Amino acid sequence: MNNLIEIAVAEIKELAIVEPKQASKKFELMANTMSDAQLVEVIENIDIVTLTQINSQHDISFPSIISELMTPEKIRDIVCQQPLYWEEKIKNNAEDLKQHTFDFLTYLIRTQDSETKQAEILEAIAEDPAGLFYLSIPFIELYRGEEVEDEDEVHDLLHEEEEDLEEAVSYTERHLNEEVHGLGYDDPRSLLALIRQLTPQVEQAIKNLVRNENSGWEHIINKFAAELVMQAKEKNQSTDEYAEVDDMFSFLD
Repeated sequence: MNNLIEIAVAEIKELAIVEPKQASKKFELMANTMSDAQLVEVIENIDIVTLTQINSQHDISFPSIISELMTPEKIRDIVCQQPLYWEEKIKNNAEDLKQHTFDFLTYLIRTQDSETKQAEILEAIAEDPAGLFYLSIPFIELYRGEEVEDEDEVHDLLHEEEEDLEEAVSYTERHLNEEVHGLGYDDPRSLLALIRQLTPQVEQAIKNLVRNENSGWEHIINKFAAELVMQAKEKNQSTDEYAEVDDMFSFLD
């Protein structure tokens, strides 16, 4: 590692310990004076804990150069590590968890400059059991049909949601503008439709995982969230690279 890369890595790590948001901004500034190849080398020499801190604190309403340059495997590892950074108010509320995971996935996937890399990221995340749990959370409510009885009839909400999802898929044909159809990036159906288009096998894996659960959507989200935190902690304990953060997350015990 040459001096320039070594110095850049040290600066990013040092800033991330004190203020992850500043580390993200520092990386953006580095992009003005370093080549993409150099920036990629910087990323490769930053541990996954630091990368997770930086991406978790980045303003996800804006694209990030660091997220664009990370490999699908790095992004998968960040997704699996990120539950350790959930705030208590998010971790204990199914609705907040649904929104938070959707926003984070949208930030990591939608900002990529090619559908090929988007597909590679989705496949990489889904290959990890924890990643598939995370990837499923924003869509659990869409897939869970609960019969609601009124004075006239029983409505099968699951069937209705399936029809909505099938309709959503048609909106993501290659040359159609989603916003024209009222299905913007802030709608989970838009991201799910993208998953169906690019990686139908991943969408099927999400569906299978959710359909194997018998509870309501809020209970399933809470169950998946608990599983994600547990698996993230287990990875920390079994990987020397993560060992330094064990004490940081003792409150999750």
